[in-house]
Amino acid sequence: MVNAQPKIDDAPERRPDAIEEPSAPTDTQTPQPADTAEVPAPVKKKKDGHLYQIDFVRLFTFGGVILDHVILGLAPATAMAAQGLGLLLRYTRYCFFALTGFVLTYQYRNRELHAPTFWRRRYKLIGLPFVVWSLFYWTNRHYQQGGWDAIRGIFTDGASERLALKSLAYDLITGNAAYHLYFLSVSMQIYLVFPAVLWVLKRTWGYHRYLLAASLTFHIWLLFHMVRPPLSFFESGVPGLIWRYLGVTLFPYQFFILAGCLAAYHYEAFSGFMRRFRRPLVLVALVTIIVTLVYFVYNVDQGEEMFRATNVFMVHNAFAFVAIIVILYVCGTIWQDRRSSGSIADRFMRTAADRSFGIYLAHVIVLSTVLVSSREHLDAPLWINLLLTYLVTVLGTVYLVEVLRRSPISLITTGRERIDWRIQRWGRSSFVAVVGGAIGFGVYESVNTELGVLITATSALLLLSAIVVGVKQSNAAHDAKPARP
Repeated sequence: MVNAQPKIDDAPERRPDAIEEPSAPTDTQTPQPADTAEVPAPVKKKKDGHLYQIDFVRLFTFGGVILDHVILGLAPATAMAAQGLGLLLRYTRYCFFALTGFVLTYQYRNRELHAPTFWRRRYKLIGLPFVVWSLFYWTNRHYQQGGWDAIRGIFTDGASERLALKSLAYDLITGNAAYHLYFLSVSMQIYLVFPAVLWVLKRTWGYHRYLLAASLTFHIWLLFHMVRPPLSFFESGVPGLIWRYLGVTLFPYQFFILAGCLAAYHYEAFSGFMRRFRRPLVLVALVTIIVTLVYFVYNVDQGEEMFRATNVFMVHNAFAFVAIIVILYVCGTIWQDRRSSGSIADRFMRTAADRSFGIYLAHVIVLSTVLVSSREHLDAPLWINLLLTYLVTVLGTVYLVEVLRRSPISLITTGRERIDWRIQRWGRSSFVAVVGGAIGFGVYESVNTELGVLITATSALLLLSAIVVGVKQSNAAHDAKPARP
């Protein structure tokens, strides 16, 4: 496997968490003349520590997830080009976890981490949306299987209720309520162990390269066996149970998580390396991607099943995943260096970063409704069908998330506090809600029943939220008026 991490300088004298004490004044310092003492010292511009390159990588990765799911939902196994693109898009799984390790370590590398406080905050931001969306997708799955009768059937007797509770508990434990929620399940495992990981990193300075090498060795061994019959040790009992659900544990992703942690822990050296060697890194990455695709085509021509050839856990496919992550990070550094603060592109990128988690959570319900129509046109050119499905899914998901961010349920559905009601424009929101409702009704009547219902329900939530905001703003304005004498 190609190791995308640069050679890390672990020299003890460059510890990032070491704090340099300011020099104390001495009696031998020359006093300043009275006429110059009043001259103010130049104000240093505050350094912007925001990771703009990570926003760039995150935006393209979330977009890649949606496209991958569109391909999985539409492309036949014989569509070599589409399946090859889908193979490359599987990088998103590993990139997410590398970003998680990177961002967490960057935030805490130079300060102490109080584990209970860390867990309380992180589980609030990701645990609440995980539970809410799991409940939603779990209910929606029952509805898809038998409509409202299936929902009512859950509460017919004690046996049905117990079976439903067991099913729900299983989905909450495994992240199986929808096929993308495993990411939240694994993320919560990362949060659980991160305080210990950071503790180890801070106490193994000078040995990080060896930790990464050991992690890589275990990663290759594990992936090699995951796509083959399990060893006898993992055929039964607790080991067998762990092996069966290995894909929703952090073990197959630990190398990328640790690589992200170490890249952030040595951020200055890592960032300098990625900038200095941009061109050769991109060149090597492109060659790696081409070789991976050639090998993919060869394997399929030799009779390998498409599912296996595009499997995210095949060791040889991981080379391309690392290469794509490297290319995106390099492009992100270019964006970071050239962005213009306050520009349209800068504001768009910041907004996209804020909405990205919500888009990830919500896109599956939107895609499932769009696919109802897309699968009725399988005789159309595949690439046109894929493109239209992707665009409609993205637009529908963005609309849904924008509405959720303005609603009282923003925190439990997007992991973000609601946009401050004092700066919302309730009149504009009401207008958009009415237009959205009309569009939803039109889609319901003429094109796609399920998508029309989703658009209409989203618009109704926006209208309700706008009314609440309007009342709050009106009351606030009334309270602010001075009382008449």
